[in-house]
Amino acid sequence: MLQTALLLLLASWAATAVAQIDPREQWCSHRIPAGFVYEGESVTLEQAQAFPPPRAVLTLLNVKEITPEVAAAIVRPCPDRDTFLTLPALHTVDVATADALSRHCGYLRLWGIRTLTPEVADALSKRPGVGLELIGVRDLTPEVARALAAGKRRKLFLGLTSLTTEIAEILAEFKGNLAFPRLETLSLETAKAIAEHGEVVRMGSETVGPDLDLGKARLTPAVAEALLAHDGPVSVGLLEKLEPGVGDILAKHRFEVGLVLDEIDSAPLARKLLSEPNGPASVCCLRTMSPEIAAEYARRPVGFYLERLDTLSVEAARELAKGELEIKLPAVTKLSSELATALTDRTDAVYLRGIKAL
Repeated sequence: MLQTALLLLLASWAATAVAQIDPREQWCSHRIPAGFVYEGESVTLEQAQAFPPPRAVLTLLNVKEITPEVAAAIVRPCPDRDTFLTLPALHTVDVATADALSRHCGYLRLWGIRTLTPEVADALSKRPGVGLELIGVRDLTPEVARALAAGKRRKLFLGLTSLTTEIAEILAEFKGNLAFPRLETLSLETAKAIAEHGEVVRMGSETVGPDLDLGKARLTPAVAEALLAHDGPVSVGLLEKLEPGVGDILAKHRFEVGLVLDEIDSAPLARKLLSEPNGPASVCCLRTMSPEIAAEYARRPVGFYLERLDTLSVEAARELAKGELEIKLPAVTKLSSELATALTDRTDAVYLRGIKAL
């Protein structure tokens, strides 16, 4: 019998309620966070000085070249750390311009740069700051890697699609968070080398090392085992699906694990992800849920938004319904009578805003 807890909102906007940007792609969007976007192809010193304040988030979208003087005018030096300066079309910089840009203490996003010399790498990273994002850089020489590893930024983002053991050993010396958002492959020896990355520090009563983000690198069980040696959070946040058995291994990591999967196939991993601070992100891209994973989700005291879950078996729905929290499934567009009955066998609310017809 359908319970009164079933709330069907059939407004015309419902069908598009879940048409959002994939959170796995937000890392490369200049519109996140929102701010002032200058769309001209060149910029003079006078124009740069006239950009509207406070310029906490400033993007020079199409500018391919800047002078050291312009760079000095657009940076936000300390103590304004929570700022973003993005130059996605800037392909090359000289040492003087790199030195001026390095004075930006927030996120310095130079996504268009493809190659670096050791001197430019040193100039960009030698001053303290939050993030240095070089996601257009697909290859590093050992000399450039050493310059970056010695840098003083808290976060370093590199666009490597593969990582050699030699470069991994060098970058492992970097003391801050290390991210490879474009990484696709990771050998066992390289995984062992990069797992040595970072330096453990005390935070309150606990010790934790820096974050290691491996993008969408395919993890074999052996590689996953090697990564357990990393003394800090490990993410493979752009990966959609894990290899069989990898989830059970990652569930054993003593620090946080960052995953945004289409499906979770390991109950221990689901239990770990749902109990961590990144719990909401870990389920936001789920497209389906097995009864076992649904049971783990239902045990949580607070529900997370299942914005993309559009396929659910009757057995999984029964497990979800056992939880003492609201169920919100905006991506579900149609129901069978069996599924509707299973979902609503409860007293708490069920929201199905994506239903198009009954």
